[in-house]
Amino acid sequence: MSNDSVFKTFLVAFLLCVVCSVLVCLAALVRIDREAYNKQLEIRKTVLAAGGFQQQIDAGEDIDKLFTDNMTLKLVDLATGEFTTAVDSATYDQKAAVEHPETAEKIPTDQDLAGIGTRAKYAAIYQASNGDLILPIRGAGMWGPMYGYIAVAADGTTVKGLTFYQHAETPGLGAEVDNPKWKAQWAGKQLYKGSTVALKVVKNGKYDPNAADATSTIDGLAGASVTGNKVQAIIRYWFGDHGYGKFLANLKG
Repeated sequence: MSNDSVFKTFLVAFLLCVVCSVLVCLAALVRIDREAYNKQLEIRKTVLAAGGFQQQIDAGEDIDKLFTDNMTLKLVDLATGEFTTAVDSATYDQKAAVEHPETAEKIPTDQDLAGIGTRAKYAAIYQASNGDLILPIRGAGMWGPMYGYIAVAADGTTVKGLTFYQHAETPGLGAEVDNPKWKAQWAGKQLYKGSTVALKVVKNGKYDPNAADATSTIDGLAGASVTGNKVQAIIRYWFGDHGYGKFLANLKG
């Protein structure tokens, strides 16, 4: 058969298309895997940062090893405040759980301080090797949802760190929630006074270190009092009875 035949022309074109399609599919799979890994890596860095490992991260230590050596994933039933094995922690996605009636719960309007409407029934938390707990939090910001982690000591009330990994706050204003100096204030603050959530963000300026409530007060965000109020509302919700309140009470008990 002549090399110039119509059949051979179509055959070569067909084979070329098949090869190109396979290569494109393989490239897409590699990209998806890489994107999934990068997303996981960012979450691990956020959890570690909230848990007090920022110095090791900045020093260039291996994130995966640091995380594996120091963090244990556990699930908490928020209704009872107890650890649970009702779902598989290895495959559980707390963000996705909010979208499914069987794994979500509507928040009573009078308790929905964070403005989220619905929360997952189970919280995926991390327990650090030193006993600290790194708890996921979320709520409405000024321009969109805010997602983060807050670390609490084993005493159930002392804050060890706070980090937001997703928000749409105004650069230079509300986005100062990412400022290391502002985040550093949170370490050592007290969440509760008795059984009441006491931690608060002042509206403007700095808190009075000599005030009676100084151990539960955070500086305001200059020019971003709305974001400060949103952060405070997130804290009030998640550490109340409908959030981690029962879990931390059981921990202290």
